[in-house]
Amino acid sequence: MKATAAVMLLLVMLAPAAQAGQEEIAITVYNKDLALVKDVRRIDLDAGVSEMRFSDVAQRIDPTSVHFRVLEGPDASVWEQNYRFDLASSSKILERYLEKKIDVVTEDADLFSGTLISVDGSMIVLDQGSGSGPVITLNRDKVAYIRFPSLPKGLISKPSLVWRVGAEKSGERLVEVTYLTSSINWHAEYVGVVSDKDDAIDLAAWVSIDNRSGSTYTDAKLDLVAGDINRVPVQSVAMTYDGDRAMMAKGMATAPEFHEEQLFEYHLYKLDARATLADREIKQLTFFPSTAVAVEKIFEFDSRQGSDVRVLLEFENSEEVGLGQPLPAGTVRMYKEDSIGDLQFIGEDRIDHTARNEDIGLYLGNAFDIAAERKMMDSRKITKRVREEDYEVTIRNHKDESVVVRVVEHLYGYWTILDKTHEFEKKDARRIEFSVPVEADGTAVVKYTVRYE
Repeated sequence: MKATAAVMLLLVMLAPAAQAGQEEIAITVYNKDLALVKDVRRIDLDAGVSEMRFSDVAQRIDPTSVHFRVLEGPDASVWEQNYRFDLASSSKILERYLEKKIDVVTEDADLFSGTLISVDGSMIVLDQGSGSGPVITLNRDKVAYIRFPSLPKGLISKPSLVWRVGAEKSGERLVEVTYLTSSINWHAEYVGVVSDKDDAIDLAAWVSIDNRSGSTYTDAKLDLVAGDINRVPVQSVAMTYDGDRAMMAKGMATAPEFHEEQLFEYHLYKLDARATLADREIKQLTFFPSTAVAVEKIFEFDSRQGSDVRVLLEFENSEEVGLGQPLPAGTVRMYKEDSIGDLQFIGEDRIDHTARNEDIGLYLGNAFDIAAERKMMDSRKITKRVREEDYEVTIRNHKDESVVVRVVEHLYGYWTILDKTHEFEKKDARRIEFSVPVEADGTAVVKYTVRYE
């Protein structure tokens, strides 16, 4: 239905009589579809029992998580708390006026008055008599505006928290309301540029905050928490919120910095500047600027991962290689300059939360010019409990430079390597690795015999 001055007037009439003025907003966003909102407002309360309203709260609020306290001024106690989310709209107002009289004006300026007896997404049905007709139907697409005698009780223009508050003294107070909301999340995104010799990356990081909570947090203090926080499932009465995904917000004159600190068994990242998180927006902020990180390129063949030779970049999250800070989970995208200096995308992988001094391996893709195959050449039953197997892994290098390929073999049970062409490293009870040099445009063959008992 087309918006009109009459409908807008009705919405203006919904403004609360006693609305608190916002002084401060702070939000802590978790990477598990959760945020903690701390809303500080200045209010005037009379002695006795009165109603206080906070509008502009998140539509996806968990009403059971709300906490109210007085920061400055005379004390006050909450007697009753309500979360009201029955939002006014033309359809809601029409539903409240079933079996009541209204006036409908069409695009042709024709006025129709009568008792509303039915309404749906396309039609309005009016009884212009006193139950005996005539009855008319009006196409809602052709309606210019509807005039209602008054506003139905209980409808509000914005989701609101409403309290009945008891106070012994009148006066101004600074109060804080804290609550949890869903439909807001953050994750890290890393961008690296690989050096010409593939032995280092220029790594930078962003954080992306996706706000679909139904509220905008203007000029807010922003904290981010990385870690796996346990939550007990609760039944929420918060409204669902739908909307188109907003464009990414990028670009800042001077990039603020996040400062990390320990919080219980998690990591807290505090932004040293204010930020506005608009509803239905994805905002990107610099997590840390470009940092040179030493890496090692690995060619790996693991038949359990497929028939290709995988390409990995491996490094340690330590100060020695240029990092040494807790890294939140996120996607790492890699680029490299071509022969004329243009950046080209060469692959991406995802990392989990990674503590300091832990190893990181990024699988970027498969080697085009290196092929490998694995065969069982023989299997022998020695006794009822003993078996021997011969394996052969062939690696063909079609590059114009020599390479080293890490060949990963998975074993089972009680095993012993009886014979081998290359030395191996035992990684655990079920895995061994061969480091196999392969000359340029050459072939190397790894052979070994394993006995299982």
